[in-house]
Amino acid sequence: MHDYFLAHFNVARPLGTFSVHQKESKYFFKQLQELFERDHLHDGLLWHRHGMRAADGKELNFFEIAALNTSGDDNPHIYTVAGWRDAKDLHSFAYRDVQHRENMKRLRHWVDRSEGANLVTWWEKRDTRVSLEMAWDRLQRLRKDGPTPHAFNLQTRFDPPMLSSVA
Repeated sequence: MHDYFLAHFNVARPLGTFSVHQKESKYFFKQLQELFERDHLHDGLLWHRHGMRAADGKELNFFEIAALNTSGDDNPHIYTVAGWRDAKDLHSFAYRDVQHRENMKRLRHWVDRSEGANLVTWWEKRDTRVSLEMAWDRLQRLRKDGPTPHAFNLQTRFDPPMLSSVA
C-alpha cells in the first residue's frame, strides 16, 4: 500500500456575489489556514495545497484572486488537493475533526451544490504530483460515471491497485 497514496480533491463554488473581502470569504480562508496549520494533528495527511479555478478552467494566481468580484456561474471554484495515507485518515479529518465539521455546517448556505459531487478520491502512485487539471478531470468522471476505481468517494471506496481485485 505504501507505493500509493489516496489523492483527494474537493471544490466549493460560492453562491451569490464573490469577493475575498466578503464576510463569508474572510471566514472561509481564515478557517482553511487554521485547519491546515494543524496538519501535524492529522497523521495520515501527507501533503496539501489550495487554490482557485476560474469559471473558464484557468488556475488563478494571487493577484487575480485578490481582484475577483464575480457572481453566480462566474464564481471560481475554491479547491483543496491533498495526499492521504488512506481513506480512514481522510474520513477522520473530514467528518471527525470538530473544527472542520463546524466550518462545513456554518458555510453550508454559502456553497453551490448544484453541480453534483464536490469531492473525489483515487489512488495515485507515490511519486505523482497531482495537477489541478488531473484532479478536475477525476471529479468530472465521478460526476458522469459515479464511483469507479478511477474516481470514487468516501462512501464507495476502492482498494489501492496492488491490493484490489478490480482491474
